[in-house]
Amino acid sequence: MTDESSSNNSDEEEFDPVTDSRDWSAAETELACFALARSKGKRLVKIIKTKKPPMPIICIFEDYQE
Repeated sequence: MTDESSSNNSDEEEFDPVTDSRDWSAAETELACFALARSKGKRLVKIIKTKKPPMPIICIFEDYQE
């Protein structure tokens, strides 16, 4: 795993869906984050593992830079 990909994943970060203004979606798996990014036409920039069921993964997206 490269330094860049390990910095994009966080096991420790707290996520508050009410105050977080980034474009995000919840998912069951990390692979689902990649599928969501592709379907949204956005770049996946961060995966947050909340470990809270039923959707333990939070996917953070941003628009592609042109």
